[in-house]
Amino acid sequence: MGTTMLAQCSAYFLYTYIGPFLHGVTGGSVVKLTLLLFGWGLGVLAGTFVAGRLTDRFAPHKVLITVLAVSLVLLLLGTWATVSLETTVVWALAWGFCVGVPIIPQQHRLVSFSPAASPVLLGLNSASVYIGIALGGALGGLTLTWLSPDKLTVPAAGIVALAILLALTTTRTPQAAAPAEPAAGQRAGTPEPKETSTPAT
Repeated sequence: MGTTMLAQCSAYFLYTYIGPFLHGVTGGSVVKLTLLLFGWGLGVLAGTFVAGRLTDRFAPHKVLITVLAVSLVLLLLGTWATVSLETTVVWALAWGFCVGVPIIPQQHRLVSFSPAASPVLLGLNSASVYIGIALGGALGGLTLTWLSPDKLTVPAAGIVALAILLALTTTRTPQAAAPAEPAAGQRAGTPEPKETSTPAT
């Protein structure tokens, strides 16, 4: 659940203050800001729509870590990618897509950890989403007291990096299958039947 919280915290660390962050490219224009927010929303919608298919096709942890890594790069490039309205639209679409994907593969990871406890785990994961959103907005507001809005992408990227590290450290590798238990006759030293060509080991 920590990965979910950090991913949402990073997203809303910046998104809550997206107006001041994009003031340089919008010039205070409500129309331009609305266009950019619409693009971001389309990106989130697209990410949510394809997240399930990506998770079904690839391993959930690979989808999660890849999307978070792309989000990290986009945030680090945020200041330079938002110099014009055109590039900002592309950046908003891409970043919105990365914000929309992570919840689905994270849910799959949690269920795979303990299928029997999946209702509890999914409930806690949903709670982590809202905690992350609230925490992101609060931390973003505190950061604005000593950092200009156009630099908010840097600490947001740092939070994503923490989410990636946590996802990597909590990823379970498939365990090798346990060797088959020998038959009762083999445990007792009973010889193999004559028709068996390969001796038991």
